[in-house]
Amino acid sequence: MATPRFDLPVVGPPTPVHFPEVTEDVLGNGVALRAASQNAVPAVTVSLVVSGGTSADPPDRPGLSSLVAGLLHEGAGGRDAIELSDALARLGSHLDAETGSDVTVLSLTTLARHFRAALAILADVVQRPHLLVEDFARVRDLRRSRLKQTGQSPGAAADRGFLAAVFGDHPYGHGTLGTTRALEATSLDEARSFWTTAWTPDRATVVVVGDVTPTEAFAGAREAFAGWRGSSSGAAPIAAPAASDDRRILVVDRPGAPQSELRIGHTGPPRRTPQYHALVTLNAALGGQFTSRINRNLRETRGITYGARSSFDMRRVGGTFSCDTSVQSDATADAVREVLREIEGIRADEALGADELAHAKASLTRGYVRHFETAGQIARAIALLVTHDLDAGTYDRFVPTVEALTAGDLSRAAQSALRPDEATVVVAGDLEKLRGPLEALGRDVVQIEPEF
Repeated sequence: MATPRFDLPVVGPPTPVHFPEVTEDVLGNGVALRAASQNAVPAVTVSLVVSGGTSADPPDRPGLSSLVAGLLHEGAGGRDAIELSDALARLGSHLDAETGSDVTVLSLTTLARHFRAALAILADVVQRPHLLVEDFARVRDLRRSRLKQTGQSPGAAADRGFLAAVFGDHPYGHGTLGTTRALEATSLDEARSFWTTAWTPDRATVVVVGDVTPTEAFAGAREAFAGWRGSSSGAAPIAAPAASDDRRILVVDRPGAPQSELRIGHTGPPRRTPQYHALVTLNAALGGQFTSRINRNLRETRGITYGARSSFDMRRVGGTFSCDTSVQSDATADAVREVLREIEGIRADEALGADELAHAKASLTRGYVRHFETAGQIARAIALLVTHDLDAGTYDRFVPTVEALTAGDLSRAAQSALRPDEATVVVAGDLEKLRGPLEALGRDVVQIEPEF
């Protein structure tokens, strides 16, 4: 008998994850090495992870770590930026730089036969960057333009306002690009000094994944990086951010805006929290997927948004919980009220029924294995292990741990990690129209101007 047209397919069991074995070593100068074989295609991904990230920025120079990372491939090892790009292109490769809150990662993918040649170029970039005045001026001007452009985005304004409100003066309280004022005050000597102290071998981990054996990977890394000199005391330790309890509604005024950007949340736990699996499953039910409570409420029931999502941004020593959405302007106060109500509702004892819990688990576990299909994905996964000091069995445990969670586990996690009464609300919208409805929520309404 044919399956009825509108019946959803039965969800099958999750595919277990068997993360590749990760071999470890360390060079005499302190460079840590991680390698895993993945020979599905004759390619290799190399990632170099340096501790620090934006949280290592000096308090008066937000964005400096990202600026320096961007300067590294503007010229190195006797090649200018164009020659460096051409050299990588001849190997079928391209260098990416990503600065996060806790680390900066340089990565490239190349054919296995070009592995050592690509490593040599990467070694030039991190050990012998030119850091020339003309490159510095050009990169700084480009970043000024990006900041000016970004400052026109309501979403970016809401994001900046939220980070600053929740983290305050904590090193997590600013974005990757920093501010125009900090950029204009930064000198080339400061950038060079930062590179000297932050880009040292004892703060670096080289990750190699692909069609090479660990022995081959380590031999190549030793050839490329054993001569790297310099040392530091390591990335300065960062204290956990204080719990945020700013109940105000902070408004970035956008006169005439037909929509409002909303950010609602507070500080959250670090990645190493024992409740990690319960929290990501809880979030899947609350706002982490299309069929979650918040999205169904605002999009399907009320018809005031195209989409709403929530997430835990778990960093090395802390993080945030937030709900992000954009709603029509006249529904702003209603949206804030409903988001806070949904957060409070999921904190109730046994708030999740069996079907909702099963659906949340399935959304996480059924496709989890696809995150580890390519050498690049595996290298990124190992870089995350390094970033958060997690063991190699982390990914293998994910599916069975999530599958074993109960509704009680999620309730306890929600009650400890979600604080709707203390949540900060940031709105980018038309303050003149919004002030009255927002004040009716019983919270102080304050205008802010995020710095770009």
